[in-house]
Parts: sequence; structure tokens; C-alpha cells
Amino acid sequence: MNFIKTERIHFHTFDSLRFLSFLLVFLRHSPVPEDSILYYFSHEGGIGVSFFFVLSGFLITYILILEKINNQGKVPLKKFFKRRILRIWPLYYAMVLFAMCTPFILKFFNISYSNEGYQPNWFFTLTFLENYMAMFTRELPNVAPLTVIWSLCVEEHFYIFWGLAFYFISLRNIPKLFVGCIIFSFFMQTVYEKYDLNTLDLFTNIHYFAFGAIPAYIFVFRKDIIKNLEQIPAVYKYLYAVTVLAVIVIVANTNIIPDLKLSSLLFSILFSGLILFTLGERNVFKISDKSILAKLGKYTYGLYLFHTMVISLFIKIGDKLELGWIEITLLSFVSTVIFSALSYHLFEKQFLKLKNKIQA
Repeated sequence: MNFIKTERIHFHTFDSLRFLSFLLVFLRHSPVPEDSILYYFSHEGGIGVSFFFVLSGFLITYILILEKINNQGKVPLKKFFKRRILRIWPLYYAMVLFAMCTPFILKFFNISYSNEGYQPNWFFTLTFLENYMAMFTRELPNVAPLTVIWSLCVEEHFYIFWGLAFYFISLRNIPKLFVGCIIFSFFMQTVYEKYDLNTLDLFTNIHYFAFGAIPAYIFVFRKDIIKNLEQIPAVYKYLYAVTVLAVIVIVANTNIIPDLKLSSLLFSILFSGLILFTLGERNVFKISDKSILAKLGKYTYGLYLFHTMVISLFIKIGDKLELGWIEITLLSFVSTVIFSALSYHLFEKQFLKLKNKIQA
């Protein structure tokens, strides 16, 4: 295969899609009552996490494909892992440190807290193995924000596996990797279902990443397909996006697809298609980078890690001040955005500057 140096490009809409995915997770953890219309969007925050996985599959695959092209078929693993570490580890370990201190902070301020869930094993937390603790205890940790970091553990495992896979596999054989991962994932889901295990690991979620990887491969190597997709009028692509949202609401609130394997396959395909419709230059599904959704989307990592702590805090405050669920939810959202923006600009960005200096 010929190697022609290719410049990495910025993908519009992705920040907005990340933020919309976060909103599903946020509403899932908010005190939204069943008689509110928002409840229909809050019923299954796991779908938002699934979309995160699909988006990660696209972006990481795109990066690794370009690395192989620009380095004559080789992937500079050291630089690739350094960039991932600088993006994920600083805020992750800052939040873990905060979680370690949380019981002492609550005790100092005489604030009660729930013991629901398991007591964290800090070795598993520090080594990105919290998802396995959650799987085998069939609970979540009793300290925020550890309740949501199982997905970050899956992401970290994906980075390691995908980086090594691209290091050893030729570009010609990459499509076989995608197909093999999809088949393997559904096989493992069947096994876990038989033994009544939670599907919170890479083995049972790698199909999301693989379906996200497919548009990345098409975008780089099959420009003819992208050109054909560009011929579809944009109105149909926006209609498709609305349809995806409708499917999310229907599947999350009904038993129309009782088999979780089938619903995960459906969402994998739908999300992969949505990404495809954002690619190209003409007639694409596009949310401007100047929109409030895109601007908030830059803080998604912080939003995801901060929101459970902030919601828990305002629920306690709301109980004392007799606030309604709307006030609690709005205060939680605004505060989460403020904390995440401060975290991004004052803390995370310092490491991102180092990340951008690494020519991965």
C-alpha cells in the first residue's frame, strides 16, 4: 500500500455530539420525576456512554491510520500513549484524590452521605480496573465521581488494545480487525448473559469502538463513498439525526427491543451512520463550532467527571432548603459547567499544551 503523507483535520459537530451525549448521562443522574417530559430522555444514560465509545472509536482510529500512513506503516506507540496519558490521567487522578478525601471532607462539614454501593479498592481505582470491581460486586462505588469512571477504564483499555493492534496489523488487514472485534463482542455478550455478568468491560463494548472506526476507515480510504454520501440532501441527514433521537427515546422507555445485544447493535449502526453523515464538505449534518453546544462540548471530560458530585451536593442542599427538582437540576447543571470550564482552562489545558507539543 502506498503511503502519502496526510494532514490531520478537525471534525466539526463532534464537540456538540459529545455534549449531547453527556446530557443523556447528566439527566440520568438528576432527580427528574417520572411525570416530567425530561424523564423520557433520562431513562437510559448508558446510551450516551455508548455514543462516547463510538466517537472515540472514530477519532482514535483516524489518528492511528494517519500515523501509519505518515510513518511508513509504523505507529509511534510511545508518542501515541503519551498523548492519551496527558489527556486522561491528570484530571482522572485529581478526581480520584478528591474521592479519597471525600469522606473526611463530609465528616468535617458534618454532611451525611450514603453508603450505597461498595467501598472502593484504591488499587483497582488507581490502575483503571474499577470497571471490574463494579462488574463482580454488581454495584457502583459509594464515592463520587467513582460511580462513572467505569467507562473511563473501558476507554483506557481500548487505547492500549487499539494502539497495539494498529502497531502489529497492516493497513490492508484493518477491516478484518473491525469485523473480528464486532463478532467477538457479541460472542462475549452472549457468554456474560449466560453467566449473569454485567457488561462493563472492553470485551463486551468493543463493538461500539469498531463501529465508530468504520467511518474513519471510509473517510481516509474510500473517498468515493464520501462523495456519494455528499449527494444526499442535507435535509435527509437532519431527518436521520432526529430519527436517531426518537429511537433513543423509544428504546430507552419501552420494551420494544428486550434483547440488550440487539439494542446495542442497533445503536452502534445508528451512531456510526450519524458520524458518516457529518463527513465531507457538501450537504453534511453539521452543528457549528461556534454554537453553544460545541463550546460546552470542549468541557465534556470535566462535565462527565464533575456532574455526579455536583448533583449529589445540590440534592443535599435542596433537601435542607426545600428546593424543587427543577431548581436542583438547573443549579447542578450550571455549577457543573462552571467547575468544568475552570478545570479545563486552569488545569487540563496545562497538560494539553504538553500534549500538542508531541508529534504523535
